[in-house]
Amino acid sequence: MEISRIIVSRTDKIGDLILSIPSFYMIKKMYPQAELIVLVRKYNYEIVKNLPYVDRIVKIDDFTHKELIDKIKYFNSDIFVALYNDSFVSQLARASKAKFRIGPLSKLCSFLTYNKGVWQKRSKSIKNEAEYNLDLVKKIDPELFDKTFEINTSIYLGPENRVAAATFFSNYNIKDKVLVVNPFMGGSAKNIKDEQYASLLKEFTLRNPDKSVIIVTHISEEERGLNLINMTESNNVHLFANGGDLLNIGAIIDRGTVYLGPSTGPTHIAGALKKRIVAIYPAKATQSTTRWGVFGNNKVKYLVPDINNPNENYKNPYFDTYDKDMENELLKYLEESFEAEEGGKN
Repeated sequence: MEISRIIVSRTDKIGDLILSIPSFYMIKKMYPQAELIVLVRKYNYEIVKNLPYVDRIVKIDDFTHKELIDKIKYFNSDIFVALYNDSFVSQLARASKAKFRIGPLSKLCSFLTYNKGVWQKRSKSIKNEAEYNLDLVKKIDPELFDKTFEINTSIYLGPENRVAAATFFSNYNIKDKVLVVNPFMGGSAKNIKDEQYASLLKEFTLRNPDKSVIIVTHISEEERGLNLINMTESNNVHLFANGGDLLNIGAIIDRGTVYLGPSTGPTHIAGALKKRIVAIYPAKATQSTTRWGVFGNNKVKYLVPDINNPNENYKNPYFDTYDKDMENELLKYLEESFEAEEGGKN
């Protein structure tokens, strides 16, 4: 069968999208002559727009339900790959009338939709999300997949993103040796409290007066970011509150030396940019480093505050047992990461 057009859908969060990039890349590597169409949410568009192997991007938020169904039909694709499935994505897959419809088999709608489905119990979290995605791509043609297999996690910053970062660095006279911190997240996993980040950064700047800190966040969290800076009582901590292109944050991360953050989208952006990372993750299987850790980057140190707490309350968005010893462990990881980066170690 000649493959001329492939639709791949990943319509959820930033981190999920970045962990899907290896799958986008492999589809194009397997079928370089085919048109690759990617379905994403509008807020993820900036991440995908510069990928050189993606031919067309559909921001599903830009269409009514009927318009989107009609558009999917119009594409007349040969293959539809759903890297994430819900009833809405199932409707899109069926509307595509693709000969091969591939997706994870879990809910009833998936069994009625995907004629080349893959049984995946992702809740067991025995693989990274990126590997679960690649398993779906492999289902298209296992032999061709194995023959062409290559991991590529790269994202690409635009010149406008680099200008935004350069302007910020210039305005605050920030030089080398920069810790970039994304302390806030949407609640998909546990995190430490703002006061705990403030204590950590205060101690970090006292111990490392030659290093700058940049807190990155969305503009909607600007006030919270300023409050955090005030708590650090340091003139060497700055706030980049982004109201523009998502990859402006990526450009700030890229210019930094070391990145610190919890299990959230910017942490995966840092991973895709091959930065040195210190990350704070829960032990819970469905939120763990095994399932949601940075993929394709071995320059990551993880702190798992609840690793020895079998009674952790996962309804609490913050770790029950984070303490001064763990703060000291984070400081050690950060300082070791700077030393490794300055020494050029992997």
